[in-house]
Amino acid sequence: MVSRRQFFKLGALAGAGMAMPWITRLNSAKAAEGPDTAKFTPQYSQSNNLQKFIEPLRKVGADIPIAQPDSVSQPWWQPGVTHYTIDIAEYTDQLHPDLKNPTRLWGFGQGPTSGFRHLGGVIAAKRDQPVQITFRNKLPNQPIIPIDNTIMGVMGNQMNRVSIHLHGGYVPWISDGGPHAWWDPDGHKGESFINNAVLRPGQQVPNEEAEYYYPCAQGSRLVWYHDHAFGITRTNAYSGIASGFVIYDDYELDLIAKHNLPGPLDPRTVYLVFQDKMFVPINIDTLDPTWTKIMPNTRTGDLWYAHQYEPARWDVTPGFPPIDDPSVIPEFFGDTVLVNGTVFPVLEVEQREYRFRMLNACNARFINPELLAARGASWPDTTEPQNALGPAFIQIGTEGGFLPYPVMLNGPSQLELLLAPAERADLLVDFRGVPDGSIFLLCSEAPAPFPMGNDYDDYHPGNPSTPSSVPGFGPDTRTLLQIRVKARVGAADPPISLPATLTPTDPFLVQQNPYFPAEPPVGAIQRWLTLNETNDEFGRLIQLLGTVDPTTPGGANFGRAYSDVPTEIVDKGAVEVWNILNLTGDTHPIHFHLVNVQILSRRPFDPVTYTGGIPAMGQARGPEPNEMGWKETVRMNPGEVTSVIMKFDLPNTPFLVPNSPRTNGAEYVWHCHILEHEEHDMMRPLIVNPGTSHLYIPKISN
Repeated sequence: MVSRRQFFKLGALAGAGMAMPWITRLNSAKAAEGPDTAKFTPQYSQSNNLQKFIEPLRKVGADIPIAQPDSVSQPWWQPGVTHYTIDIAEYTDQLHPDLKNPTRLWGFGQGPTSGFRHLGGVIAAKRDQPVQITFRNKLPNQPIIPIDNTIMGVMGNQMNRVSIHLHGGYVPWISDGGPHAWWDPDGHKGESFINNAVLRPGQQVPNEEAEYYYPCAQGSRLVWYHDHAFGITRTNAYSGIASGFVIYDDYELDLIAKHNLPGPLDPRTVYLVFQDKMFVPINIDTLDPTWTKIMPNTRTGDLWYAHQYEPARWDVTPGFPPIDDPSVIPEFFGDTVLVNGTVFPVLEVEQREYRFRMLNACNARFINPELLAARGASWPDTTEPQNALGPAFIQIGTEGGFLPYPVMLNGPSQLELLLAPAERADLLVDFRGVPDGSIFLLCSEAPAPFPMGNDYDDYHPGNPSTPSSVPGFGPDTRTLLQIRVKARVGAADPPISLPATLTPTDPFLVQQNPYFPAEPPVGAIQRWLTLNETNDEFGRLIQLLGTVDPTTPGGANFGRAYSDVPTEIVDKGAVEVWNILNLTGDTHPIHFHLVNVQILSRRPFDPVTYTGGIPAMGQARGPEPNEMGWKETVRMNPGEVTSVIMKFDLPNTPFLVPNSPRTNGAEYVWHCHILEHEEHDMMRPLIVNPGTSHLYIPKISN
């Protein structure tokens, strides 16, 4: 029998059309031979054993605070906005009762920090009803996660900088939260920070405050907002600076009214946010002797994050001196997956239909959620589970909104759900015919790193590479959530009866058919770009975006740093096709700011012999059925050319949006959403030439 993990590996290699001898990372090579744990410095610090399924899942609105709008108007508010004031601060939250102390976190909230909760600050907004936010940075200048001062963008002792990005938002560049648009509580600003000058002109704005404007001119979707400050995005996001933002429109309201779809805040709509973490264990000085030296204020139960570059785990250039501690690492994989900020929670559902809206908010870990019938207190205890499948998923949307039609998932011979970091899925799950008292487990066994994987990043009982995992307790990255079905209380709901074809309100650029490549319109501009991996000036692995023009003689390297001369400069209104060659051994979730894209095709090529230009390619295949329509985070597999199409419109605003003082255009970025890749240094400028500036008038709905 081929296990699901083997299927992932074989499927990825078949998609690439070849084996992957060009992989340089040592951990992928070690996946086949098993880890040499004796060579690892701490082999990651491992969380203490936390009991499973004793805490309820936190619900949006009940346990995860929804942001409340301001009631007293201020002169700088734009016309027709709903305005919020949201703080960014340090607080504590008890994420599991077995943790010795509440966990210190950074994140969003309103009012006293005693009321802050992880992932708090959720916002729901209707299409074309803009939102304006005053963010107040109240963070201390002592981070709760180690900071590497050697990578680009880290600025001495300015450790409490933030830049808030509405991920998936169609926003003016001044509110995009780009890497250089950061600010701190002491009055320091990034060179692209002109938020307050544009949105609060002529005012003496307190140092801690920054103003943002979101037009919300998009169809229904789940977006989210998180930190994007230059050099510390991965640590700030891991620390907790993230929350949800839900946009709904008249089309979704029509589906709710006529087809009984649960609405954005309906009790039958369950939001599931996945984040893998590690917690500082009781025996931290034994597992990680340098942790308390670099983090002297740490406590048991705080977040732990890898801070040593281990040559036994990752490739390093021979002959280089030892790497300082703390250091950036290629990817971070925690040993415990939080769901809505809770460790191994329990969700009780009645015998009804539900809507599950999932977000993979992990730094680097892929998630392939599936429902399985429980078999004992902990699944899986072996690497070959035989659990029966639970209810199937019907996917109706992605991070770009509704799909063109519903897609059945996770049944026999059906497509499996896979979520890379930053991807979302909007699902329907039917528990009506499930017997009272049934127990299911939401599980995942996607390899880490994806697609090849390492046994020692796959925590579960029975894995000899993770001996601290024991049945009924963590560490465990395969068991996410327990679902208990109970008898329906009260009247039955009308059945969800979605039409066979969905018609999202944002028109598509091309007509897609699953698995069949789509042709771009005549006149679309073609760009050829690359995903690369090499070593930095300290010998460490580094990931880079680039073009197909070599930066070194002979086509040995194509990668460009974020600070290099911009190459992706586009005209407002242009339709472009980006053909992106993956020269690495990882699947990269590539995220585009400003625009949504449609997947045209994936085509295999030979990265071993590639020396630049347009490569020879094999047969093209189109998107998976649940990748149809709009997306803004796209998985790009090793040894493949992924082609996507997009249109570079800029949003309407009731104020003039000046060009960026850095780039003299509308300043955005595109990057890998494996956060350790993005930060080091897999991100490039995306600059839109807006043409003649003029005043836009927004559409305001009632």
